[in-house]
Amino acid sequence: MQSELIDLKKPRIIVIEDRGHTYTLTLSQISRKQWLDYFAHIVSTSETQNGKRTDAYDSNGARLALATQALIDADGYKVAGDGRVTDLDGWRELIPANHRLTAGIVLTSVERPAAGDDDPITLGSEIVTLSAVWGRDGNKMLKHTGLHHQLKSPSVEQQRRYSRDTSRSQIVGGSRSGKTRWLGAQATLAEIYDELIISVSGYTVNGEQLTDDRDAIVANMDMYHKVAAAEGLFVPVNVKVDEDEDA
Repeated sequence: MQSELIDLKKPRIIVIEDRGHTYTLTLSQISRKQWLDYFAHIVSTSETQNGKRTDAYDSNGARLALATQALIDADGYKVAGDGRVTDLDGWRELIPANHRLTAGIVLTSVERPAAGDDDPITLGSEIVTLSAVWGRDGNKMLKHTGLHHQLKSPSVEQQRRYSRDTSRSQIVGGSRSGKTRWLGAQATLAEIYDELIISVSGYTVNGEQLTDDRDAIVANMDMYHKVAAAEGLFVPVNVKVDEDEDA
């Protein structure tokens, strides 16, 4: 595990290489409202016409909008008269769309690596480990591993809430000719995280290590990390199947 921790209060630094040049995008800390807007604008629909079902899914549009909204600075781009990028009218939309999309992808690139635990699971609490790319001072980006989230085991009621909200949908345009829009359960997962979190490691807030202060974790933890960690509690695991030696 790398020694440097993620500071949740610092702006996000995204360093991009494109056609031999390096560009740096600086984004604000993503607020709960911004994350909820991102989740709400993910498109997941099903439509049946002439007996054929068509499914559509797009999260890149939501990623692009999220990154554009969160941009607070950009460096490396050529500006007429050697002015600052941020002095231009509508400067956020002038940043190449693929650069903003790349930033949005980085913001949502949180993984749950498959790794063995040193000890068996302690009943009543579970540890979900995440990894994520995060910028740091000096315009460098690191892949942080070993981001541990210790949570209480979810109750049956919390499992039901998650399962119910995973299958929610809306009919858009009428039941006969409209589309089915599937609604995500990310907001529910974030709520469940807030209810279950015990402690974390790998994070700081303004330089102070975040450990077992539940109120501070709930208030400051990146919402996408909350969703990824809580979702890990509900992902089915593998069964161990032995080979039949007599077969």
